[in-house]
Amino acid sequence: MADQPKPVLSVSLSKDGVWSVNERGPNRTAIAYFPSKLGAMKHAVRVARAKRRCRVALIGGDGAVRLARDYDSEGTGVETP
Repeated sequence: MADQPKPVLSVSLSKDGVWSVNERGPNRTAIAYFPSKLGAMKHAVRVARAKRRCRVALIGGDGAVRLARDYDSEGTGVETP
């Protein structure tokens, strides 16, 4: 199990002002759109907690990761800049 890639949920603001949550994993790719950052972050955390292992990353306007957090099955996370 440890050799499988960890799914990543990236939260970013598009040029037209809509927040998106992109989910990329070994067997799944999905995208959801939200009018607010809070709605997008709530969705990303909810999905991450439902998975065994997952990473949530907040992507800045320049494409750089501003903040990332790993979630595991116990629900505890480790923040990484």
